[in-house]
Amino acid sequence: MAKSIEQLISKRAKGRTSSHFTNGPSEAPPAGFKPHPKPLLLSYGTPNNGFFPIDSLDINLVNFPFEHLDKYNLPQDSLQKLSISIKNGNDTNGQSSKNIDKEKEEFPTFQVTRHFDDPNLTDLSTGLQYAAVEGHAPLLEFTKNFITRAHKPANDEWGLIITTGASDGLNKAVDAVLDNGDVILIEEFTFTPFLRFVDNAGAIPIPVKIALSSDSNGLDLDHLQSLLENWQVHHKDLPKPKALYTIATGQNPTGFTQSVEFRKKVYLLAQKHDLIIIEDDPYGYLTLPKYEAPSKDGFETPFRRELAKLAKQLTIDEYLKDHLTPSYLELDLDGRVIRVETFSKLFAPGLRLGFIIAHQKIINVIKNYAEVINRGASGVAQLIVNDVIQGKLGGVDGWLNWILKMRATYLLRKDLLVHTILQSEAYKQGLVDIIDPKAGMFVTFKIKFLDGRPEDEIVDKVQQLFWKIISYGVSVVPGNKMTVDAKFSASRSNFFRLCYAPANNDEDLVESGKRLTEAVLEFYKNGEKF
Repeated sequence: MAKSIEQLISKRAKGRTSSHFTNGPSEAPPAGFKPHPKPLLLSYGTPNNGFFPIDSLDINLVNFPFEHLDKYNLPQDSLQKLSISIKNGNDTNGQSSKNIDKEKEEFPTFQVTRHFDDPNLTDLSTGLQYAAVEGHAPLLEFTKNFITRAHKPANDEWGLIITTGASDGLNKAVDAVLDNGDVILIEEFTFTPFLRFVDNAGAIPIPVKIALSSDSNGLDLDHLQSLLENWQVHHKDLPKPKALYTIATGQNPTGFTQSVEFRKKVYLLAQKHDLIIIEDDPYGYLTLPKYEAPSKDGFETPFRRELAKLAKQLTIDEYLKDHLTPSYLELDLDGRVIRVETFSKLFAPGLRLGFIIAHQKIINVIKNYAEVINRGASGVAQLIVNDVIQGKLGGVDGWLNWILKMRATYLLRKDLLVHTILQSEAYKQGLVDIIDPKAGMFVTFKIKFLDGRPEDEIVDKVQQLFWKIISYGVSVVPGNKMTVDAKFSASRSNFFRLCYAPANNDEDLVESGKRLTEAVLEFYKNGEKF
């Protein structure tokens, strides 16, 4: 049975209290006291909105990713040009598409003014003012409605708080549950900045193996179970783990996604061993169909088939039911899951805006921590995200429609990069392999000829190959740069993380795939030397 939520919260977090010098008296009011119906402020150090030098903001939107490129002279067979054509209502044969509506307004514009009457929007008088640490009310309401639609928590006692991006959310999640000396289990290849948050709490990270195969769920369940059930054998000098950190969908750096059945098994282990699960999900909404070799249909580019997929866009209900992998929140009856999300990968990372969903008691201690470190997220960032989504896109369904457009565009990029690698000599000769992701923006590029080599040799060869790849003008991330413990993972580090998100266009994506595989081929022919 689970402990009470209070016992899962760190001592440091439980010890914090919330207070502010402008708060009223803490003691009970005297008999007969009645608050005034129209109090006037001479307490808060908040400038009246009349002092704000900005009277309005004009925001110009696109209807589709990369739509701004329509003004440029793009090749007719480029994916950008074709995706714009699809957006405008034509399929890959020039016929009208029935499933994607042409937007009536090519570049919709709206203005954020000093005052709004609509309670769902955030005006400048609010967005530029000090705000509640939890976040502005309209954005909080939207995120609650969104999570209820996409990943409704199984436990009714959940709450939510806005954060300054996912990293801020992860740091706050760690602070909420880990004390000095506590142990947290982490996928052996991971988002390494998370390790800094663990170190900041004085906790101890222990890696869990990842299975690097095409049919993998990522996390090695057998290794996880063995660790937990034989802890004194593996780590006799350490306390049993208190938490598990996982990027369960579109894992960074490997791209793996855990199936629902797999998550159920992990959650049962968490219940049995009383673990908190910190679920980091920056990429999960970008679900990706399996790569299929393009058909030889006579078109100039083989990826017109992919644009046909774009024309047959999923409905929101189809996406939520059949494509979006359920969160651990949806399995969590005990309140032991802390889910961290971000608007970075779907809106814009520079806004530094995200949110945490967890049991309300955990949210409460996170709020107290926020009052210590950053007092909440930027009001301007909240204003922009909330008003674009609620004022122009159409709320929860409008945001989901935008996600579907993002998803389709990422599919084109992923398939194009995968296709380029599969057509290479390095792949045909069996020197490399690529693991097709089910979600996110990363693929695992395996150096197959290093399989089974001694650990020291793998580390040395990957480093030399890394220099060769750099000399070919391609930037990638070696797997051993994203480990919890480099020695523990050395035998499984013969891969590179590839990200198809930053490329400017499809030509750059194809060229990067060619350079990458040519670098590997030359390295191999040179006797595995630079």
